[in-house]
Amino acid sequence: MHFMHGKAGRDAMRGWFVGQFVPAEHELRRRTDMELKWGVHPKGERRGDTWASYRTSTTISVLIEGSLIVKLRVDGQVHEVLLEEKGDYLIIDSQVDHNWESPEDSIVLTIRCPSVAGDLIERIE
Repeated sequence: MHFMHGKAGRDAMRGWFVGQFVPAEHELRRRTDMELKWGVHPKGERRGDTWASYRTSTTISVLIEGSLIVKLRVDGQVHEVLLEEKGDYLIIDSQVDHNWESPEDSIVLTIRCPSVAGDLIERIE
């Protein structure tokens, strides 16, 4: 297969529509070099008390609409980044803990690379 088309929101599994976890029959959407997520977050949604990081993957989040507050924990300090204008983006290196909340209805496109099974580390605090 040389091309595919679809709808990110419809084709997604928990928002993710490209990555190593996509069943093989979806061919081009099954990839190990990247993951793509169409994140639809209603007002007030948050990651909860769980912080996430990835052993090897870098995460890039691009705000499509709404706003998103991302908290990053680096060297024991918490930094807060507000994505508030369409096109605002954040790049998070591997092994950086992050958490987020959506102060209004929001859509965020997330790219993670590479797409590695078992790469996620979660910490509850």
